Amino acid sequence: MSLSNIQYYWNTGRHCWGCIIVRFYAHSENSGGKKELVAEHLRETASLTQQFAAAWGGEKEGEVAALLHDLGKYSTLFDKVLKGEVQNIDHATPGAKAALKLYRNQGIAVALAIEGHHDGLLTGIPQELNQRVLMREPVSLRGKTYSSRDIETLLGYFRRDGLVLPQSIESPYQDDYVNNRPIAAMLYTRMLFSALVDGDFIATEAHFNSENEGYCYREAGMKLKPTRMLKALDDYLADIRSASKAEQSIRSLRDDLFRACLKGGEKPRGIYTLTAPTGSGKTLSMLAYALKHAATHNLRRIIIVLPYLSIIEQNAQTYRQVFASLAGDPVLEDHSLLELPEEHRLLAENWDAPIIITTTVRFFEGLFSNRSSACRRLHNIANSVILFDEAQAMPARLTLFTLAAVSQLVHRYRCSVTFATATQPAFETLNETVNLYSGSGWQPEEIVPDHLKLYQRNRQVRVNWLSQLSWEEISKELANKKQVLAVLNTRRQAKILYELVNERSDPGETYHLSTTMCPAHRLAVLDTVRDRLDMKDTLGKSSCRLISTQCIEAGVDIDFPQVWRALGPLEAISQAAGRCNREGRLPHGEVTIFRPPREDDNFPDVNYHRAAVEVQLLLAEKEIDINDPKIIREYYRRYFRNDLKRFGTGKLAEAIQAFDFEETNRLYRWIPANTINILVPYKSQLSTFHDLCLLARKGMFNRDWIKGARPLSVGFWRNQYQEISSFLEPVLNRRNETTDWYILLAKDAYCPKTGLDFARVGVDQYLA
Repeated sequence: MSLSNIQYYWNTGRHCWGCIIVRFYAHSENSGGKKELVAEHLRETASLTQQFAAAWGGEKEGEVAALLHDLGKYSTLFDKVLKGEVQNIDHATPGAKAALKLYRNQGIAVALAIEGHHDGLLTGIPQELNQRVLMREPVSLRGKTYSSRDIETLLGYFRRDGLVLPQSIESPYQDDYVNNRPIAAMLYTRMLFSALVDGDFIATEAHFNSENEGYCYREAGMKLKPTRMLKALDDYLADIRSASKAEQSIRSLRDDLFRACLKGGEKPRGIYTLTAPTGSGKTLSMLAYALKHAATHNLRRIIIVLPYLSIIEQNAQTYRQVFASLAGDPVLEDHSLLELPEEHRLLAENWDAPIIITTTVRFFEGLFSNRSSACRRLHNIANSVILFDEAQAMPARLTLFTLAAVSQLVHRYRCSVTFATATQPAFETLNETVNLYSGSGWQPEEIVPDHLKLYQRNRQVRVNWLSQLSWEEISKELANKKQVLAVLNTRRQAKILYELVNERSDPGETYHLSTTMCPAHRLAVLDTVRDRLDMKDTLGKSSCRLISTQCIEAGVDIDFPQVWRALGPLEAISQAAGRCNREGRLPHGEVTIFRPPREDDNFPDVNYHRAAVEVQLLLAEKEIDINDPKIIREYYRRYFRNDLKRFGTGKLAEAIQAFDFEETNRLYRWIPANTINILVPYKSQLSTFHDLCLLARKGMFNRDWIKGARPLSVGFWRNQYQEISSFLEPVLNRRNETTDWYILLAKDAYCPKTGLDFARVGVDQYLA
C-alpha cells in the first residue's frame, strides 16, 4: 500500500492511535495535480443528479443512483486502473447490487441506471437483473472483471466517508413492470439514467477543469425568457407584414392563425395538435404558441423537432433573425451534420439551451436508446414545450411506440407536446393501444378553433383527378404548360419524365430535382427555378418546368401556378398542393393528380403503397377535397384502422415487451442504416471536390471533412454496393478502417442535369 493512500489520524470514536485509513480515488490527477476522492465525486454527482431528477419529482432516486454509481471504486483493484496497471474493470455492478440490497423492488430503476452508466442499459426484467448483480461468473456480460464482490465492505468504506443514503425511496418502475407498461417503465429508467450520466459527466469534467482542489464547472446555458422573446417576435412580425407580397386574404389567414396560437398558449399542459394549411405561417405561429405556453406554465425550454435537415436550417435561420435584437443566441441546432463551436458543443451534449431545434432521428431515437451519449440530454426534456412539425412524416412501423413514449413526457415529465402539420394524422385512433404500452393514451386537443375555417379560406387551388396515363401523354401535357411543377413517387419515375419533357422543351426551360443530386446541386436548381418563376420575357412569365421527387414537398418555399402529382398518400398530395398558388396571387391554382403508366406505377415502400391504395378506395366512394380536414382525418382513420394489428407486432415490439433496452435501441430507427455516402464531382464545386479527395487520401477523415463533404454527397443503397464498387474509392479513417463514405471515381456517372446515374457508365440495372 503506497503512502499516498494512507492517512494517520486520531480516531476519538475508537480511542486508538495510528488507525490506517485507505484513501480511494475516483479519478486521476487534474491539471493541478490533484486526484479526486471517491466520496467527493459521489457528493458532487449526487448534487447534480438530484437537481436534474427533481424536474419530475425523482430527486431521491437521483440522489441514490449518484451516491452508489461508483461504489465499486472503493477497491484496490480500481486503484490499479488509475495507475494504468489493469483494464476492463467493472465498477458499476457492485453499486447496482447495493441498490437492490438496500431498496429491493423500489431500487430496480436505480440499479439499472447504475449498472449501465458506462456500457449501456441491458434488460429491465427484475429476475434477470437480480441474476446479473449476483456476480457469480468471474467476468460480467461485457467481459469485464468486477472491481469487488464484497458489498458490505464497500458500504463500510462509503459510510466511513460520511456518506448517507435516504432511508427509503419510491419508484414507479415496479408498478409499471407488474402492469406490463413497458414504454413507461423503460422511459422512466432512461430519464433517471440520463440524470445520472449527465451529472457524472459534468462533475468529472469539473474536476479535470480545475487547477487545484475543488471543481471548475462549465458555464450554464441561457435561460428561456419567453415574455421578452414574444416582444422580439412581435417586432419581427411587424417588419415581415410590411414587406409581404402575399394577397390580403393570405395575410389575414396568417394573422388569424398567429392569434389563435397565441391564445392557445394559455391552455393547460397537455397533448395538442396544430392543424393549419401549407403556407399559412405555421413556423412563426407555433413559436408564438410555444413562448406563450412556456410563460404561462413556467416551462424551461422549447424543443422543436423536424424531420428534414433543410427545414431545420431554414427554421433556425428564421428564429435567429427573430431574436437578433436580444443578447446572446438562444437557438441551439443539434443534428448530425452540424459542426458546433466548442461552447455550443458542450451545451448540445445535454441540451442546456432555451430553444432546441433538432431532428426526429435525434429526438425520438434518444427516447429509445440504451447509450449514455444519446440518453444524456433526456432529463432536460422534462418541463419543456415540444413541437413536432410535419407530424405526418412519422414512420408507420414506429407510430405506436413513439406516441406511447411522447404521451409519457406529458403524463410524468411535465411537458406539453404539439403535433403540427397541414395534414394531421388521426393518431387518436391508436389511443387504447398506446394506453396499454404506457398507461397514458393519446387524446389530443386542437389549438386552432373551428370557427376560423382556415382550410375553407385557403381554397386557392382546384384539384383534378385523372386516370392512368402513358409517359408520352403526361410529358406532352407538361411540355405545353408555361410554368408547372410535377412531383413523382420515385427517383426512377422523375428521371424518366424529366428526360421526356426536356426533349419536348426549349433548352433551359425544364429542370430536375431529386436526391440523386447532391445538396449543393439541388439548392442551385431551386435558386434558378425561383429566378425563372419571377422573371418575365416578351410573352409574360418565363417558361419553367420542374420535375421532382418528394424531396420538394416539405420545407421548400416555392410557388407554381400549376402542380401535377403522381397518386400517393393523401398527405403527400396535400403537401405538393401547398406549392401551388402559395401566395394566393391567382384566383386559383391547378393541381392535377395522375397515375403513371402501369409498368412504372411504383412506390417507395409498402406503407407508402398502402396509403396510396387508401386514397384510391376513398376516391371510389366520394369526392376528395384535399382542403377539408374532415376528409384528411377520415383517410387517416381508415389507414390506421385497416393496419392496426401490425403496429404492435414485429421484432421491435418483442424487444419492448421483453424490456430489452439494448435490442430496442438497435431496432428503433427512423432511417434504416443501410445507405452509404458517395462524394460526387458536382461541376460548380469541382475544386472543393478535389480538395476533399486529397484530404481523404491523406487520412484526414474527421468531422470537419464530413461537414465539407455533405453538400457534395449522395446517399446510395448499401445492398447494391457490389454492382458499383469498381467505380468507388473507399474513404478510410485514421486507423485505416473503412467508413460509410466513398469517392466517385467515374466522373461521367454524375450527370449535371439529373445527378448520380450509373447507367451512364454501363451499369445495366437502374440503381439510383
